[in-house]
Amino acid sequence: MSDQDMPAAEAGARQANWVFSALKLVAAIMIFAMAALTFADVIGRYVFSAPIQGTFELVGLLLGVVTFAALPLVTHSRTHITVDLFDSFIRGKFRFVQQFATLVGSACVIAFIAERLIAAGIDEAEANFVTEDLGLSRAPLLYGLSGLSMITVIILLIMMWQMATGRLAIKQPDIDRIKDSPDDHPAL
Repeated sequence: MSDQDMPAAEAGARQANWVFSALKLVAAIMIFAMAALTFADVIGRYVFSAPIQGTFELVGLLLGVVTFAALPLVTHSRTHITVDLFDSFIRGKFRFVQQFATLVGSACVIAFIAERLIAAGIDEAEANFVTEDLGLSRAPLLYGLSGLSMITVIILLIMMWQMATGRLAIKQPDIDRIKDSPDDHPAL
């Protein structure tokens, strides 16, 4: 079956899988780079008395990439850390309202973060700001992080549309899953 014969939803899911695979690859490479750089720095520091200059700076920059590359993945899979103090009291249409409002609020907050990252990148580029140890410009990184944030906003907008049209299931609280079958507990 070619892409032209595929229904629009399947073609869209296929494209999304490509994006998510790329984001997973980026996050994995950055995590590996942080671990390898830290390992090399420790060996250089304690074995050869020659630490790698700028390791702390680079690890910090890589951590930002890992965080913002994982944000769309966590958002799409709906695996954010949540506080469920009131979930047992919220039922029926109120659960829909709660989850829809959460999607709207999340989209607004992440869009604001994206805008602030762009503004910070512009400010740093205009001021010729560079990092302390290595003299790297952070502006391109800030633009990239903003782009990853905007991907997350797009995912949230799609999720809002899907929830409003009934194509995204309302997520049940973990406590309800545990009552049904204790073997399904997420910690097991």
